[in-house]
Amino acid sequence: MTQRIFTSEDQLAFAELSGDHNPLHLDPVLARRLLFGRQVVHGLHALLWSLDYHLKSVKQPMELRTLKANFKAGIGVGQTLHCRVNLQDQYRVAMQLETDSTPAAWLEITWSPLRSHRTGTLPKMSPEPEKCRERSRDELAAASGNIALYFNHDLASELFPNLISVLPPMQLAALLATTRLVGMECPGQHSIYSSLNLAFFSDSTGVPTLKYHVADCNKRLALVSMEVDAPGMKGQVKAFLRPKPQMQAAFMDVCRQVEPEEFSAQRALIVGGSRGLGEVTAKLLAAGGAEVILTFYRGEQDAQRIVKEIVSHGAHADCLPLNVLEPSQGLAGKIANRSKPLYLYYFATPYIFGAAKGKFSSQRFATFSKFYVTGFLRILQAVADPITGLQKVFYPSSAAIEELPLDMGEYAAAKMAGEILCDFLQKAHPGLVIYKPRLPRVATDQTVSLLPVRNQEPVSVLLSNLRHLRKM
Repeated sequence: MTQRIFTSEDQLAFAELSGDHNPLHLDPVLARRLLFGRQVVHGLHALLWSLDYHLKSVKQPMELRTLKANFKAGIGVGQTLHCRVNLQDQYRVAMQLETDSTPAAWLEITWSPLRSHRTGTLPKMSPEPEKCRERSRDELAAASGNIALYFNHDLASELFPNLISVLPPMQLAALLATTRLVGMECPGQHSIYSSLNLAFFSDSTGVPTLKYHVADCNKRLALVSMEVDAPGMKGQVKAFLRPKPQMQAAFMDVCRQVEPEEFSAQRALIVGGSRGLGEVTAKLLAAGGAEVILTFYRGEQDAQRIVKEIVSHGAHADCLPLNVLEPSQGLAGKIANRSKPLYLYYFATPYIFGAAKGKFSSQRFATFSKFYVTGFLRILQAVADPITGLQKVFYPSSAAIEELPLDMGEYAAAKMAGEILCDFLQKAHPGLVIYKPRLPRVATDQTVSLLPVRNQEPVSVLLSNLRHLRKM
């Protein structure tokens, strides 16, 4: 078994080679608001790396015969990816890719000795940078077209030296075109590469293009099946139409549900306020007359957008950068020129989904605990020193503790540990009010999914809890 950690630089290099510049793979700030909650590796990048490693001992020229792959979960940039060989013989291999014991992809590949010498060259790269297309589900159902093949031999040699030495460039170019098809063309902007099932032939003559047409579009599953055909290759590619980022209610809409001065006694620090529940909380409090400071880690533009929206309507808001995983001695200094917060709302969180069902990962539990236990304590101590200077704290827990989904054990356990910390702090400091409601699943970037899921509306859920805290 071998392993690999992909970096952002690896992603940029593969995007240049393949032409797949989808922001899911390249933009860490935007990607945190998409389905996987973070920047993820191109599925085909992981596939080619695995095959490159497996063929390192092959010396004679080869050609692919069949290639099947099923991409089961996103591989995060910075995660350790393990490649496990399940079956192999001289001309066949079956492999499973895993991250933190969670299956990420299944691959089955066959090849044979090269039957004939192949000539011909391919353009080095696309003459013009392409843009991600955005298509509706109705447009996808009738989509078809051609994707030009090109191949940067020098860059490919750097990324996949073993493949370059044994496989025909036309086969690699056709493979690379499939990720450009999915990520840039069909479905395009909002896409996830799901699977491929390809057959390769010795005759690779013809126009160097990948032809495609949508053979089936399952609107309920948001699954697109495409037939593809290139010189020496034919088969099927499947992709999901990825849900768009969850937009939260506009400030003016929030104002209609809040009494103008019901939160006017609050000076509130909202940790993790640049999106999701933190964004909604900032708008609700500001609509009710509170002075709010919201923090962000990567989402500076999101935070500034929210502040601008609030301030433009005459309410009070500001923002500042904060990483809850780092020492926060500087936090007091950042708010020194502002009024000291009397209320603390804590929404800092990593991506919460993606675990293997029925398995408990100590690594995932440790990650959640850094946010929900040690990070929370660190921020609380930095804001309130001595701790009695703070009046009230809102610590959102989760109904997952009671429901205990089989793929959320680590999350539920860390949230429970956070609740115990809250109880301890409450007992040690009787003058401090800590409210820790177990919130239901609500509509945020975290809870979007491919299949329809019932998420509650966040404004009403949060408003009732904010009012309860105000009365405590």
